[in-house]
Amino acid sequence: MGNFANLFVVYMICISICGLNGQRRRPPHIARPVAFARGGNIQQGNDFSKFFDYHNLAETADCVHHLCYNVTNYPSDTIKNIIAKKKEYHHLFGSVIEPYTPPSILAKSPVSSGTEDRNMCATRQYTHYPQTALNKFSKRVVIVNVDDFKQSVSFEICQSNARCFMDDHTPLHYETSCKQQYTVIRLVSIAENGDVSLDSVPVPSSCVCTYRRTV
Repeated sequence: MGNFANLFVVYMICISICGLNGQRRRPPHIARPVAFARGGNIQQGNDFSKFFDYHNLAETADCVHHLCYNVTNYPSDTIKNIIAKKKEYHHLFGSVIEPYTPPSILAKSPVSSGTEDRNMCATRQYTHYPQTALNKFSKRVVIVNVDDFKQSVSFEICQSNARCFMDDHTPLHYETSCKQQYTVIRLVSIAENGDVSLDSVPVPSSCVCTYRRTV
């Protein structure tokens, strides 16, 4: 019985010593500090995608027929960096569309006495450098319009509540009205993921006088 007790004591001492040695051999767990970028900088792609927000893309008083300029938070620097690398698009910048101007030989007759042709409808002329627009699928797109990469769009729209010239003298059972006409042009745009493409965008082209029979 005495030998058994002695062996038991030796056994317990060995367990204690081995356990302590095992604990000493375990490497301590060190919590490493997490490195954060100073200034809160984020990746360009994520930064650009934040622009595609309703408040940035919503139409304002600086929009004419869905062509908007002076857009809040327009990411000019990001767009410059993206388009500078897309040399295949560089030749497309400049005047995209201009209003039609008749040849000088037809613009004014030399035998006229100071008279000149006028539109049947009152119009307004615009030249814009749109930063956002609605494409032909009614989706708001971001248009490239930054330093050295400009796209100007000149167009003509009907004045509000415009009436055709001599509207009071139309034949009985007929009425006339001024209608806005559109054309589709292609503008260099950038998608939310940073892809550059040519987007089809409807823009005003002219204002015409139309008539219809009322009976």
